[in-house]
Amino acid sequence: MALLDRLPGRGVPDPPPRLDGRTTVVCGGAGEVGEGIVAGLLDAGARVAVPSRGHERLQALEHRLRDAGRPVERLVPVIGDLSAGEDAAQALAADVLRLAGPPDLVVAALGGWAAGPPLAELGLDEWESAIHDGLRAHHLAVRAFVPLLRDRPGAGYAMINGAAARYPVPGSGAVSTVAAGELMAAQVLAAEESGYGVQVEAYVLGPVATRSRSESAPWMASAEQVGGVIADRAGRRLAGGGDAGPATVVEILTAGDLRRARDLPPGGVRGAGAGRAGWILWGLQTGNLSNQVRRGAPPRD
Repeated sequence: MALLDRLPGRGVPDPPPRLDGRTTVVCGGAGEVGEGIVAGLLDAGARVAVPSRGHERLQALEHRLRDAGRPVERLVPVIGDLSAGEDAAQALAADVLRLAGPPDLVVAALGGWAAGPPLAELGLDEWESAIHDGLRAHHLAVRAFVPLLRDRPGAGYAMINGAAARYPVPGSGAVSTVAAGELMAAQVLAAEESGYGVQVEAYVLGPVATRSRSESAPWMASAEQVGGVIADRAGRRLAGGGDAGPATVVEILTAGDLRRARDLPPGGVRGAGAGRAGWILWGLQTGNLSNQVRRGAPPRD
């Protein structure tokens, strides 16, 4: 490599600042996607607090991360139920503060995917349950953890969402409505918290490779790669300690979106390079397409 290429601003870009000495929290970190985010933050040097209801889930998470070579000495398991209500959520946040210290980054990797009947045939009880359960945990997480981020230079709050937030998928009416609500909640939260210096980011993910999706297509991003993007962006923001602004909305539908996600400036909105892919994303996320299709080319218009 030429000397000029090693100079700042030339050739290969400088690596993003690490998260050494920083405290992060991943709500839902014992889940499929959350585990990859935890791994990415640990690799970047962060101390990572992971709340969960059960000791067994946290122990299993630690074992998998250790087997994968991750530095689990910086993993902070916290027993608590975020969804149990206001008092339980506040007690959980207090335990995180006591065990791990004031957080610089909180990631909410909450919720999941479910298919059902068409909206016109969806029963009212099922609809109300889906909307209530889908949004409740996110709101409790916001109330419990966002006040801990206020007035911490470069602090961030990241909400992990699915492609159903932006792409219409038959059979996903309730889940899509929840996802769209979460996406708007992130944007409203950013408008409200920018004065406190909290930068809010919303990640809209397509199907990602996780521990249970071992036969993922080569064009799919992995949960660990998503975690790496979150860590890189948080490292730059914390190193700069700049002012917060509108919500950063990043789509990662394929591995090709990872670089663009890393480079998006705070407050930016970046659609995925794969274009509109609602129907095929539905098939990929619910397993209703064959492995041959899953291993093929990424979705296009």
